[in-house]
Amino acid sequence: MNNRIPLFPLNIVVFPFSRIPLHIFEEKYKLMIVKCLADNSGFGIVSILKKHLSKVGSFVKITGVLNKYPNGEMDIVIKGMERFKVMNTEKHSDGYLVGTVEEYEDVSREYSLDSLDELKNNFISILTKINFKLEEAFWEDYRNTELKSYKIAEKSGLTIEQQQELLSLKKENERIDYLLNHLRGLEKKLKDNIATGAIIMGDGYL
Repeated sequence: MNNRIPLFPLNIVVFPFSRIPLHIFEEKYKLMIVKCLADNSGFGIVSILKKHLSKVGSFVKITGVLNKYPNGEMDIVIKGMERFKVMNTEKHSDGYLVGTVEEYEDVSREYSLDSLDELKNNFISILTKINFKLEEAFWEDYRNTELKSYKIAEKSGLTIEQQQELLSLKKENERIDYLLNHLRGLEKKLKDNIATGAIIMGDGYL
């Protein structure tokens, strides 16, 4: 990742290793994506919270172009690679933002196996209660990824604010604890007959 990257502000959070489909329709972002494809480069996604850009975002690469339309619009799939912190921004001549960024790395990737097992079991318990079955590809990704908190977070019904909080944490054990507390809250909502299935099923991650 370079220290100057194109930025795509969106009402989503992309976690490292996550895959998300995007429909590109605004002219400036069509130009940005065409350039990224030509250069085999990536761009940064930063969430918009309360009309402001978040300081921590994710650098993504385009892993597939599903459709190209006559008007230049595109359906693409992106994959989160690494996190960054936005230091400042400026407008590119094509209209999109370019950010000066620095790497935003974990200070620790250690975690308790007991806590991770509890998180996974609670997650599966909630999925079972709402009768929601995840594809085997999800669990294959879970087994293969080092930072398992991000994979669980994809289908945990987090709000965009909660997703951004999780993205900003710099320790894997803190992310696991954050998700454990969140899932305990979901369990209570299920007991109180508050629907959570639609929230989890509606997450846009692949």
